[in-house]
Amino acid sequence: MSLSVMDASTLPRVNDKALEFEVNIKDAQFNLEGKYFLRLSVQSLHTKDYSKIKIKESGVPYFENRYEGETDTVAQKESTAMVKFKEKQFVFRLPKGFCMNDKNHDVHLLVEAFTRPKIGAKGRKVGEGKFAIYPRPNAPRIKVNVEPGDDFYNYTDVMSLLRTVSTDSVQMHCGRIRCTYALREVLTVKPKSPPKTPPKSPVKKTVPKQKSPELREKDDKNRTNRLEPPPTNRTITPTDSWGGDNVSINVPATPPLPPQLEGRKIPEDPLQDKDRHSFEISKSYRHVALKGKEQIDVILHGASNLPTTPDGQLPVPFGVVKSKTDDDKNVKTGASTHTSLRPTTAPSWEELVTVNFEEKSAADEVLTIIAADHPSKEMLVKYEIPLSYLQPFHQYHLELIKPVKGIPNGVKTYVTITRKTMHLPKDPSSPDYLALEATLRSVQKPLQTAKGPLIAVARVIPDYYNYKNNQLLTNPRSAGVTMNSVTFPNPHPSSFSVPPRSMHGYPQISLPGRPDVQPEWNHPYLFCEERDKATMFTPSAALVLEYYEASAAMSDQFWKMVSPVGFSAVPLDKDMYTELTNNRAKQGLRIDGVPIQGTEYVTIEGKQPTVGMILRLITTNNPDSMVSTSNVDNLPELNLFPEPQGYYRTASPDIMLITHTDDPTNTTMQDYSQDITVDSQVLMEPVREPVGPAYYLQKKVKRPMSPIKDGEMPPYEAVETVLPEYQYIFVDPNSQTGQRTTQTQSPTIRVRHQAPPADTTMPGAYGTSISERHRRPPDDLDKTSLSVMDHQMRELENYRSAVHKMGQDILALRAQIQELEGNNSQLRRDLANYNDASKLMIESAELDGMTKPEIMSRYAGLKQTLHSQTNDVKAYKMKVQALQNDLIKKNDAQKNYLHMTHQFNKQKEQLLRMQEKSAKWKKVEETCRSQEKVIEKMEKVLERQHKDRSKNQKGMFL
Repeated sequence: MSLSVMDASTLPRVNDKALEFEVNIKDAQFNLEGKYFLRLSVQSLHTKDYSKIKIKESGVPYFENRYEGETDTVAQKESTAMVKFKEKQFVFRLPKGFCMNDKNHDVHLLVEAFTRPKIGAKGRKVGEGKFAIYPRPNAPRIKVNVEPGDDFYNYTDVMSLLRTVSTDSVQMHCGRIRCTYALREVLTVKPKSPPKTPPKSPVKKTVPKQKSPELREKDDKNRTNRLEPPPTNRTITPTDSWGGDNVSINVPATPPLPPQLEGRKIPEDPLQDKDRHSFEISKSYRHVALKGKEQIDVILHGASNLPTTPDGQLPVPFGVVKSKTDDDKNVKTGASTHTSLRPTTAPSWEELVTVNFEEKSAADEVLTIIAADHPSKEMLVKYEIPLSYLQPFHQYHLELIKPVKGIPNGVKTYVTITRKTMHLPKDPSSPDYLALEATLRSVQKPLQTAKGPLIAVARVIPDYYNYKNNQLLTNPRSAGVTMNSVTFPNPHPSSFSVPPRSMHGYPQISLPGRPDVQPEWNHPYLFCEERDKATMFTPSAALVLEYYEASAAMSDQFWKMVSPVGFSAVPLDKDMYTELTNNRAKQGLRIDGVPIQGTEYVTIEGKQPTVGMILRLITTNNPDSMVSTSNVDNLPELNLFPEPQGYYRTASPDIMLITHTDDPTNTTMQDYSQDITVDSQVLMEPVREPVGPAYYLQKKVKRPMSPIKDGEMPPYEAVETVLPEYQYIFVDPNSQTGQRTTQTQSPTIRVRHQAPPADTTMPGAYGTSISERHRRPPDDLDKTSLSVMDHQMRELENYRSAVHKMGQDILALRAQIQELEGNNSQLRRDLANYNDASKLMIESAELDGMTKPEIMSRYAGLKQTLHSQTNDVKAYKMKVQALQNDLIKKNDAQKNYLHMTHQFNKQKEQLLRMQEKSAKWKKVEETCRSQEKVIEKMEKVLERQHKDRSKNQKGMFL
């Protein structure tokens, strides 16, 4: 990219500066085995005169007038191994005027790879690569304002070495090298005082003898071995592997400098061992902040790569959370954690701390998270997060990364942050409630084999069936909590944005449950996200609890929770909503016996472990948490596994039923027949013993429809499953066929009849009892039948409209499926074209065994692929050009806006000055008026005195 696209104002002033460009070759890899060496040279588009360029090679303490240099020879024994050069560092000194801020002085580095043949043969060029020295078209950008001695840029990148086939101008990949590039200004050191020169003595000049290339190479190797530091042992990280071309790789330089601390002490002390309040939820826990306050809850999980103390010892870290205002004043107001059990750079805390802010100033406040050493109280690392970046009542799981000199991957701290305001948000999707509170109590029976404290993660899943099959039943389980990485010291607001949709819900983390044998949490989860409330109480929604071992979450390198050791699920369907909105559930519903599925844990009795919890719908803006409730056992209980009499049903964890609790005084709808075990899809409950002929409301027991996986179509009987569960049937007890119909049993149906009590009435159509219907005349019975038929016709019309609407939805879904299938086919074709192109790529060694037709076919395929890719590149270039034009227009608009803002500020200042002058003029006018009054009074006094004098003179004359 030339300066025609880039703005010259964004580049540093280098026209009158001499620059130094340093290249340090880390390692290399060539595709074919053999011996190779590299030749590095500086090239410019403006001039071909490189006589003023100087170079300093590895181990040479002086500069030479050359513009190119060569490395030593390395042997590539295996195509997958990396090789390293001994003569690997080159410093090019560029004179003044060689790099300029115009489109004609683009300077780049040319790296050419040659094979080292046998003695007497000529080396062959196998590939080349280029690096833009100045200006830089892409990352890293050049720093405009740098201090003297600092680098304009300094980073590590991978350069691909390509060779061009002369016949068809196709570039082939032959290897790659990884280098560190740096550009800086040449500083001339001026002595403070002129040096004293000793008297000259006659010295015999000696002319240096030119050495042969063999002796020079030997001297360079000796000098390299003498000056090069010993190699440092380091572990290969995932970023060290070849990830592709032009990928920045963070690798530590030769021996790292000692890490730099924040450099000051903090006033806070860590918690004492006897103070355990940060390890559990206190009774004063609140879902919302106090009046006039905003509350921040922070769970400090741990940290990694913490720096050592100034004397090189391992720190004993503890965490502190406070406001930036208090931190700047160095006031002891923050909330702290306990120290780690031993000196370490990767502590694990798992503690909850709370900080309150004033609501008026919360928008401008900054949350400060500090890790310090004990007992020196030296600050190890500090992170600052503006409160305005945090969305209220959303639990953030963050990996805070701060680059520190000497620590390649930066200092990392793992936290969970929740911002709370005074009121809960209200959404149109849930007008009757504001949030769902789920309090996880404890494991109800002691465990037989405990592996440590367990962390419980709760989330509301809109599609529990697919989430369970895809995340919880795989081996290993792919469920977990994803940490969002945020880089400091200047985090971007987009790092804290909340995704509007999440098929895996928004997970909420608890503190570890203790003791190990019978974990107890008493942790309240609050689900008030708009997406969670929109998907609650739907047929496939569920509250999922996942259990993770706290000891396996923190390692020396990172904090990560994957592959839970067990999970629990509670359905959030319409029946659960009915129970939660009942009057008896205002204070909450107690649920016991929720099984922990998919786990190896067993109780001391050898049974499956279960947990207890409390569910409550919150309808007020300022609710209290269930943790503060003292009479939890007195809350009404909800049974998820009813066991009806008369048949056996396996208590599978996947099928959870909810028994409704009706009013005990209402006996008109009691069912005295037992349930029926069936093998068919639709079963009829036996009709109660009728007294007279009439239409009676009868329930149809239906088998629930199996959940539908992603990509599947609903079954053909899907419409029948959504129809009402009740229907009207006509029963005539005097008819032999009717009596036989009501009492005849199917081979697959077991029915045990029980006579109803004498005082029990059975409802007929529209709530009329059997005894009253038996006394009705036949005309009344006909009117009732007609009204029932009319009602049935209206219901049938409703069903028809529902089916019509469902058909339209099915057609829309089919159209969407066709569109997605078309996109999928296009992607598959692109992938096939890419695979075909990769298959067509051949090496020069493979040409020996191929015939001319095969080579021509390969060539034709490559040419066609190149043509299509060239068209794609042109289209992308057009898009980039359009975006650049838009950017230029927006920059112009921004300049106009800034200019207008500047003019407005000037006018505003001038207006203020004029107002001040006007106020001064008013004061002058008032002063003048007062002086005029004084003058008038003085004139009157003078007139009086003049009159008195004239009278006295007249008297003297008389």
